[in-house]
Order: sequence, then C-alpha cells, then structure tokens
Amino acid sequence: MRVNMTRVKIDHIGARGDGVAETPMGQVFVPFSIDGDDLEVKIQGKQGRIKHIHTPSPHRSPAKCSHFGKCGGCTLQHVDPAYYSRWKQDQIRTALSHRGFDDVTVLSPAISPEGTRRRARLNVIGKGQGQAIVGFSEKASHNLIDITACPVMAPEIENFLAPLRTFLGAQLKPRQKMAVQINLAENGLDIILESAGEPDLDLRMDVAAFAETHDVARICWLDTKLKKTFHEIMCERRKPCVTFGGRQVYIPPGAFLQATKHGEAALTGFMQKAIGDADKVVDIFAGCGTFTIALIGDHAVHAVEGNQDMIGSLKSSAHQMGKIRNLTTEVRDLFLRPLLPHELNKYDAVVLDPPRAGARDQAVEIAGSDVSNVVMISCNPATFARDARVLVDAGFDMGDILPVDQFLYTSHLEVVAHFTR
Repeated sequence: MRVNMTRVKIDHIGARGDGVAETPMGQVFVPFSIDGDDLEVKIQGKQGRIKHIHTPSPHRSPAKCSHFGKCGGCTLQHVDPAYYSRWKQDQIRTALSHRGFDDVTVLSPAISPEGTRRRARLNVIGKGQGQAIVGFSEKASHNLIDITACPVMAPEIENFLAPLRTFLGAQLKPRQKMAVQINLAENGLDIILESAGEPDLDLRMDVAAFAETHDVARICWLDTKLKKTFHEIMCERRKPCVTFGGRQVYIPPGAFLQATKHGEAALTGFMQKAIGDADKVVDIFAGCGTFTIALIGDHAVHAVEGNQDMIGSLKSSAHQMGKIRNLTTEVRDLFLRPLLPHELNKYDAVVLDPPRAGARDQAVEIAGSDVSNVVMISCNPATFARDARVLVDAGFDMGDILPVDQFLYTSHLEVVAHFTR
C-alpha cells in the first residue's frame, strides 16, 4: 500500500473520534487531531498519522495521561471541555438527522468526571521471568500498551493494576494471553479471568491467596474454549453488591453495570421523572434491575430480561427489601420473543434499555400497542435513532434528549429520551 507525507487541515471530528481532512485523494482520518489543526501527516490508504503540528487548533487542550496517543482506550483527551461537550451533542443530532429528525432538542450532556469508571476490561500477555503486560491495545493495532495509570478509572481499579501485573506475571508463560474484567462493587473488586482451558490446582490456590492479600471480593474464571459462557467462582470472600435507587443488590458474575454511578444517576433521574405517576411499568432488558429497583418503591414493575442469573439476582435482592410495590419478573429472549401488544397493554409505561444492537422488533410491538408513555435508553445513537423513528412514525412525540457520557474521552455515548402519545 502506498505511503506518503502531506500537509492537511482538519475539517471536523468524525463519529469514531478521528479528525477528518478533505484531500484530493478523498477523506483521510487522523487520530488525535481536531478541527483547525494544520498538520503534516503520514498517509496510508485512508488513515493518517500525525508527524508534525504546524498550527494547533484553538480547541486543543493538554492530555491528562502519559499513555495518551499510544493507548487506544481514549481518543479525545486532546480537546477542550467545551468543544468536547458540543461534539457529544452533535453526535446525537447527526444520528437522528440520518433518520429524518431535524428539529430535536438535545440537552447538555451529563458527563461523568475523571476517576469514576467502575468497569474495565484489560488484556494481558505474559513476558516470562515473572513479568506481564497489562493494559489496552494501541489504536488500530494488536500491540498491547502497558498501563501504569489511568485518569478515567476509579482509583480502586487504577491502584490494582500494579498488584494484578505482578500476580499474572508469575502465572503466565511468555506470550500467553488473558483478558481480565473488573467491576468495582461497593464492597470490593469483582474480577473475571478469561483464558483458554481450566485452571489447575496451583492457580486456584494462588488466586485464593491473592484475593485474601488484596481484599478482593470475588474472582471467577471464564474458559474461552466453552461454547456457552460460564463463570466458575474460584474465590468469593463476600458476594459483590451495588446500590440501585438506595437499595442493595447482589450481582452475579459477569453482571452488566452502568459504567459510572454518575451516569447511572443521570439516566435513572431522567427515567423516574418521565415515568411520573404511571402505576404499572414494564422494564424491558432489565438486567440486574438498575431501573427496576429505582421504580419499585412507587410503582408495580414487571422486569423482563434474557439472562437467568441477572433476573435471579434481582429477585433475590428484592426479597430482602422492605416497602416495595409489587415486583414480577420474567426470563425471556427479547430478540426472539419481544413483548406483544396485548402483553404491553397491561402497563401504563415502558422502560426500554436494549444493548447496542437496539430493539427494532420490540419498538414495532410497542408502536402497535396502546402504551402512550415510553422511556428509551440506548448505548448506541444510531440504533436509538432507528428505533425512535419506528415510535414517532406510529404517533409518538419525542421529547428532549439527554446524552449521558460514561466513557470519558471516547466516542461512545448513551442517550435517554421520553416518548408520549
């Protein structure tokens, strides 16, 4: 592939966080650049790499992390806060415009502060001689960057990087790979080690000792050779728990949590205000009950989720709570069997929080029901816009839209909106 050097002016930042330059060869995407940058770049295909900044954009800001520019975890540390906030709003507007929404009100984003990410997925590779690399891949590369600090992570996770590196360095052979999922529960770290095969007895004993030394709540093992996801609990010193709506919930291994408490509070607050005094609510894609638990003090809620463990956790936690309204649950594959209009008609309001793929089929069924109050939460502006189009075409009005940024300095964005008819 031909490689050349050329001088470019960045026109805007694209949907994935790369600066976009218009050139005689077409658009070139330049990571870590911003509108107004005058750059010398090395171009290969449609990708550019900054070699020299002739004139920096007025929107540039010093990066907060020494790994920025190598680590692929963050793409937007180099932009000032005001620009960053506007860009996040524009991401929603752009996605909606592609579905014919031009007159929309996008509120100022609820942006989670630094040091609040309670969820991380790290890659690990053994180096031999008791050493390992623990971190994130370089942007557009399989090269792993060893992370020693991260301004985005909660301090409890950031401070755990060093002991984790030491422990896994002693366990992994040279070039042996592993992934580590970390959730910060309110009573400690909840860790999943992902690797091929079963752990041997020595590793099991070492894991237990490591958890005791560093006061880890739980460590599980996920064998990547298995066709069906199964989390084996290797050590559980206490059952990890979080608080939803002021109520304690015990979470199963692999449970989905909103990435920050700040973002969760923004989403939950918007949802509760929109639901208002609706008596009966159905929470679709309920997970462990982030929104269900926030509602059950004042509403009767039916929680529907495809994951048996998450519903089991929600039910178990609810049994220990006092002063709650009626709660019912249902395990159901919502992609194969979305709730139908006659089922939805029993409820005064719907909370819909699908994964990134969205829930077009479920939106179609809601559109065909008598429900007139819907709160839709999404982690993908594009599928949100698609599903919103289904509801609006069926007579719903879309109210103000709140962007919620739980993945600071990335292009990722969540959104919540209220639909009425």
